[in-house]
Amino acid sequence: MSFIILILLLGYTLSLLGLAMPALHYRPHHRALIDSKKDIAFTVIVVYRNEQATLPRLLNDLKRQSYSKNLIEIILVNDDSTDDSCEIAQTFKENSTDQSVVLLDRLIHSTSAKKDGISQAIHTATHEHILVTDADCELPHEWMASYNEHYKKYAHTLFIAGPLAITGSGFIARLQQLEMVALQTITAGSFAIRQPFICNGANMSFTKSAFKQVQGYSGNDHISSGDDIFLLEKLAAENVIQCHYLKSSEAIVKTRAKSSWQSMIAQRARWARKGNETKSLLNKLIATHVAAINLLFFVMPVCYWLDGISKNLLLSFYLLKLFTDFIVLLVGTQFFVTQRWSRVFLLQYFVYPLVVLAIVLQSLKKIKWRGRVIDQNDV
Repeated sequence: MSFIILILLLGYTLSLLGLAMPALHYRPHHRALIDSKKDIAFTVIVVYRNEQATLPRLLNDLKRQSYSKNLIEIILVNDDSTDDSCEIAQTFKENSTDQSVVLLDRLIHSTSAKKDGISQAIHTATHEHILVTDADCELPHEWMASYNEHYKKYAHTLFIAGPLAITGSGFIARLQQLEMVALQTITAGSFAIRQPFICNGANMSFTKSAFKQVQGYSGNDHISSGDDIFLLEKLAAENVIQCHYLKSSEAIVKTRAKSSWQSMIAQRARWARKGNETKSLLNKLIATHVAAINLLFFVMPVCYWLDGISKNLLLSFYLLKLFTDFIVLLVGTQFFVTQRWSRVFLLQYFVYPLVVLAIVLQSLKKIKWRGRVIDQNDV
């Protein structure tokens, strides 16, 4: 028993720190460096469903980008909205006389609405370089300009994973903020060691030709989520050196934290589902270690009480996990400035294992997302 715990604990520490430390100084591989002077024309794809509360803010952010309007095409794909989202999109199109706006209704229907919408928009897209974000996001003023600079410097790039941050107040929001900092740190680290396995569909870019070359989401369209990691997985298999992480503070897209424990856990359970279908061994390794260590968080005192482990191992477990979690967040907050994060770190340290346990239990049930039930067999 002690041997198994020790192996899991060391695996957790070595794998997370082995990803976090390279994230500190991540730069795309020098073999990918090919300078270009010409600005990039982008097609921005947004798939929306019942987003009347957040869609106006996103559209305003797109309107206010510090980028030439003649180099921007915006495709808004309606995913069976029943609120006023379509009217908001139509008004935006009518008022956007200085740039191209295309409105589509999702026609392809598989178990993954966002993948369907993206695939449909790709066939309509005028430009080679695609940007994808979500309707509930806030975009920085220099978002497109940041991607433009990267593509100009690394002209043959196939895929770019952009940074994401969580906004909000209160402990639930702070918990999600620190979780996202850790996830983004691991993301950057995985690109640094050329084993990318994670990204976020709220901020990513790729080329239309690369998307078509790997046949888009073919083979993954039976899975309800994963419009991000499955495309990354395919393109990394083609040329991992040309898949990059955009480590730019001017490209950080923000999204609001989930306001309740229930909605947060449901979202994370949905994320966990797609991990079961990935081919990445590193993804599965990290997920296994994170789940196992957080579940052992509650089991360790019982094992000690039953004389199954020593006091030294019990203390070592909690101290080493504390050290690992702290270092990962410390590395991440060098890029994602999170004020006073250390004040909630200890509380987060004790609460987050409960969240992981709830996610594991939730992932065994049916998950309702945006008014739809995502069945286990769908992923």
